[in-house]
Amino acid sequence: MIGILILSHGKLAEGLLESGRLFFGEDVPQIETLCLEGQDVEIFDDQLDRAIRRLDDGSGVLVLCDIFGGTPANRSAYKISDKVKVVTGVNMAMILDALGRRMNARNIDEIDIKHIMESGKKSIVCINELYQKW
Repeated sequence: MIGILILSHGKLAEGLLESGRLFFGEDVPQIETLCLEGQDVEIFDDQLDRAIRRLDDGSGVLVLCDIFGGTPANRSAYKISDKVKVVTGVNMAMILDALGRRMNARNIDEIDIKHIMESGKKSIVCINELYQKW
């Protein structure tokens, strides 16, 4: 199964995973979080390396980061390979889509990353504007 690693500044990653468990159950396999909370970059890099190794059973790892250009995304960019894909701008819709899509994918190349990104974009809506159309 494709591993999923959620990275963020502060506890955002933990909150996303906790919320994802409401939809997929408490025992969601092969998913972890890594939160940057002031630790040295070298320590964060080591934690990142260890998490990727734990999560990769040979199927690859999808790394979902909070913000492009932030330290978690920048450090994970060094881990990109044929087995590690990194996407930034993570939100709840992306977590749910990734969890659902990996059920039908045997490896990282079979997961539709573009669709996961699109689901995240489509979930950003100004409800006021929707109500004005009614």
